[in-house]
Amino acid sequence: MESELWYLVLIPVLFAAGWWARGLDAGERERNSRRLPEAYSRGVAMLMSDRPDKAIDPFIEVVRLDPELIELHHVLGTLFRRRGEFERAIKLHNHLVNREDIPEEDRVKALQALGEDYMTAGLFDRAEETYRRLLRNPTEHLDALRALLKIYCIEHEWTSAIDVSRQLEVQAGENLASEIAHYYCELAEEAVRRKDFELADDHVRHALEKCPESPRAGIAAGAVALSLGNAERALRCWNGVMKRTPAYLPLVVGRVADALDALGRRDEAVVLLHKALADNGGADVMEEAVKRLAAWEGLEKAGESVVEMLARRPSLSAFSIMMTLRQKERPDDEETKLLATLLQRHGRRFTKYQCSNCGFLASSFSWHCLGCGAWDSFPPRRIEDVK
Repeated sequence: MESELWYLVLIPVLFAAGWWARGLDAGERERNSRRLPEAYSRGVAMLMSDRPDKAIDPFIEVVRLDPELIELHHVLGTLFRRRGEFERAIKLHNHLVNREDIPEEDRVKALQALGEDYMTAGLFDRAEETYRRLLRNPTEHLDALRALLKIYCIEHEWTSAIDVSRQLEVQAGENLASEIAHYYCELAEEAVRRKDFELADDHVRHALEKCPESPRAGIAAGAVALSLGNAERALRCWNGVMKRTPAYLPLVVGRVADALDALGRRDEAVVLLHKALADNGGADVMEEAVKRLAAWEGLEKAGESVVEMLARRPSLSAFSIMMTLRQKERPDDEETKLLATLLQRHGRRFTKYQCSNCGFLASSFSWHCLGCGAWDSFPPRRIEDVK
C-alpha cells in the first residue's frame, strides 16, 4: 500500500519535472534563436568591412548554435585557410566530407575546399589524393585534372603532367602542345644530368613532334646533338631557332659561334657575332659576343665594337662591359678597376628578367615562372632591354 502511495506521488513529480525541463529547453531554443541572427549579423558585418579575421569568432558561435548550417561551414573553412589556419580548415572540411547526412552537392563542395586547403598548405600528396577523388564526379572532372596538372608541375612529375595534359586536350579541347613540349624538355634535362644522351634525344624528339616551333625544344635538341658528337645537327637545330623565333637569338648565338669555331669556321662565327651585335644590341647578346670577340680578335677590337654599341644604344650594361674590357687592358689602373667593380655591382639590378604575366623578377632567364606557373612568359631579354 505504501509503495502505491509513493507511485502516485512520483507521477505528478515526474510530470512537473518534464514540464519544467521542456520550458527550459524551449527557453534555451528561444534564446539561441535570438543569439543566432545576432552572431550571424556580426560576422557578416565584419566581412563587409573587410575584416575577415574578426568574422571567424561570430561564425564559430553561429555554427555551435546551429550545426546544420552547412554553407556557413564552408565560409568558416575558407576564412581559416585565408588566415593560415590550415589544420582547422582541413579538419572542418574533412568533417563535412565524412558526414553522411549532407547532400552530395555539399560533399563535393567540401572536397573542392579540402583540395584547396592541402594545396595552400603545401601538402601536395594529400591534395593529389583529394583531386583524384573528384575525378569521379563528372561536373568536377576537368577542374580536377587541371588541379592535378598544377601539382605535377610543382612536384616535377613530368611524365604524369604529360599524361594529364593529353587527357585535357582530348576531353576539354585545350591546346597544350607548347606545355607538353616543355615537359618533354624537362625530362630531357633530367636525362642529360644522368648522362643518358640517347634518352634525352628521344625526349626532345617527342617535344619537337608535339610543338615543332618550340624554341626551347629546338635549343635542347641542339644541345643533345652536340653531346652526342653531332655538331652539324646541333647547328641546324640552333639556326632553325634563330630563323623561326629571332627573339630567342640571345639564348643561342654563343652556342652557334662555339660550334662554328669547333668545326674550324671561326670566320663565320665572327661575322655572326658582329651581325648579332648590330641587329640585336641587347645586354645578353653583347656579353656572349664580346667575350668571344675579345678572345678571337683581341681586347682592343672587341672594345671598339662595344663603343659602337654604346653610341647606338646607351645602356648601363654596355658601359659596364666597356669598363671591364678597359680593366683587362689596364690591369694596374686602380681607378678603372674601381669603376668597373661599381658598375658591375649596380648593374645587377638590371640583369633580371620579368614575367610578362605576373611581373615576377628572376635573376636568370627561365622558361617557367615560379610566381604564377606560366610557361614562356619571360621575354629572353633583360628588363633593361625590354622597351
